[in-house]
Parts: sequence; C-alpha cells; structure tokens
Amino acid sequence: MAKKAVVLEGLLNTESRPVDTGIPQRGAAHVIAEPKSAPKKREGEKRLTLALDGDTYRRLRIYAATTDQTHQDIMERALAEYLSSVKA
Repeated sequence: MAKKAVVLEGLLNTESRPVDTGIPQRGAAHVIAEPKSAPKKREGEKRLTLALDGDTYRRLRIYAATTDQTHQDIMERALAEYLSSVKA
C-alpha cells in the first residue's frame, strides 16, 4: 500500500500579519544590545590561561562567592604570596 502524499498547503498564511495576542514573541522587539566592552588592560598586563581540575575550580568559585572577590583577585594574591615565599 502506497503512502498518501502529505499536503501542507494552507498551513502558512503569508498574505497577512499575525494576530496581536498581547504576548511578546521572540525576536518581535528590535532591541539593540550594547556591545560588551573588553576589560581594561593594565599597563604591562600579560594574559594567562589556567586549567584546573573540577574540585579545585569548584572550591575557587565557592570561596570567591563567599568572600565577594573575583577569581582574578584571588589568583593574583595567591601567586604573589607564593612567589614571595620562594623568594622568586
């Protein structure tokens, strides 16, 4: 037995505008988002990528949140203290 062809005619009305239901639709508002500016570089600043295991990263996030500090601040202070302790 052959399958009947699916007819989709009439499902889309391209002739008129949609009915305004009062519910905002995705993409309906033309909002122009402000571009995010890159963080300001400090003079002489160098960038570094650091890979951490999941548990260490989780501990860092929790500590940062409870002390209201950024990861950057915590890591900079910890590294400066370590380098001072080894007299580097």
